[in-house]
Amino acid sequence: MTHFTQTSTSDVSGAPGHWRIISIVAAKEWRELRRDHRLLWLGGLFLLLMLAALAFGVSENARLQHERQTAAQADRQLWLSQPAKNPHAAAHFGQYAFKPVSPLALADPGVDAYSGTAVWLEAHKQNETQFRQARDAGVGARLGGLSLAFILQIIAPLMIILAGFASFAGERESGTLKQVLGAGARPRDLFAGKALALFGATTALLAPALLIVAGAIMFFGDHDKFPTDDQLLRLAALMLAYAIYLAGFTFLTLGVSAWMTTTRAALIPLLAFWLANSFLAPRLMTDFARANAPTPTALQFRADIAADKAKTFGHDENHPGFIAFRDEVLKKYGVSRVEDLPVSFRGLSLRRDDEAGYAIFDRHYAALQSAFERQDALRAAPGFLFPLLAIRPLSMRFAGTDSHSQFDFATAAEAHRRVIQNTVSDNLIHFSRNGDKNYVAGPELWARIAAFAYRAPGINGAVGDSCETLIGLSGWLLLSLGFALVATRRLKPV
Repeated sequence: MTHFTQTSTSDVSGAPGHWRIISIVAAKEWRELRRDHRLLWLGGLFLLLMLAALAFGVSENARLQHERQTAAQADRQLWLSQPAKNPHAAAHFGQYAFKPVSPLALADPGVDAYSGTAVWLEAHKQNETQFRQARDAGVGARLGGLSLAFILQIIAPLMIILAGFASFAGERESGTLKQVLGAGARPRDLFAGKALALFGATTALLAPALLIVAGAIMFFGDHDKFPTDDQLLRLAALMLAYAIYLAGFTFLTLGVSAWMTTTRAALIPLLAFWLANSFLAPRLMTDFARANAPTPTALQFRADIAADKAKTFGHDENHPGFIAFRDEVLKKYGVSRVEDLPVSFRGLSLRRDDEAGYAIFDRHYAALQSAFERQDALRAAPGFLFPLLAIRPLSMRFAGTDSHSQFDFATAAEAHRRVIQNTVSDNLIHFSRNGDKNYVAGPELWARIAAFAYRAPGINGAVGDSCETLIGLSGWLLLSLGFALVATRRLKPV
């Protein structure tokens, strides 16, 4: 696709040093890329698609943020407007915890559409997140959910392949490569110049997207829940990961072009690899991960929790556990009857039952998250060969839209539910009389329980949890670079 001119050949032969040769090759390649009208049109379409995806992401983020803030305010007002009632009844009335929208979800929405947006906080139960957008989305909605992450993961590598597959092979076909090598240019200098131009062109196309995302974080983000400095660090980590991902494709494309003798022979394996990386490998590894790290169905998960909960006494006063706890409390306070206790036994029993439930929920939800993490690790394991398997979880992790982020939100919501439970139980313990079934508390108790407030974890945890995946992505870069260097070393002037 690109060829040396006679002028560039003489420039190479007269260059005083290797850096001069690299700069000449890079400038010539850049000039050829700009002159190729097909690539210009393709680059323009790529840029428009990327900007459209970002515009959709910004709009969607703003809509979701407004909806959840409005719903949270309305739910808070419902909680505060409860009339005087038994505190335990208020705990059953419950409230919602709404997940705030990560600013970087505009670039990579991750699992948010599939993991739910809110948790109902009620007595005795740790509920799963509800209101999954994907359940209400038809085919058209899914097609409309084009994201910057999809473009960088799928479209950008194809752009690099189409722009660079003929870099060496095309010059070999035209005879220009033999002239340049015969003039004394080293193959690795040619490779460095071509890689610099090809990767530089890709970076130039991505620069507007980087500026738009950074601006959206600074001007439209929720700075209380998602501190600006942390989000900018996340964006920098995100861009570095994508730079490694795309640089690997640059090296692979140039290496295949240097290895093959014709442009057609170079294009076919590159497109085959792109298809395998983009569609085949993710599907196969997802099935493999599910088979080797299975998770229970939603029905089985709830049934297992219910079976463990049945072992606790709950509201059953004839349960052996209830009787043992009653005797323990009577002995502690030195009385023989519940009516003689200086505190409410009902409040104490509710608190004990809740504490038993906390341990059960922690065990089951932690096991479920561990299974998800095992699946993620298995899916990402071949990331050094098929880099989409590595960049996809990294992108979601740094954007704050992965399963780890969802689990952190769910854990914070459960912690708030336990604050509600402990508060109402303490009120019963200290202010309700034994045998008084008509005890009620007023709105001042509801107001004592603060609204749910969530602050996203910092980037340090995201980086720490992603070390293995980062190593896999770095392995992809090193393998593609090593292959490219071996392939260019084979280039001969004759």
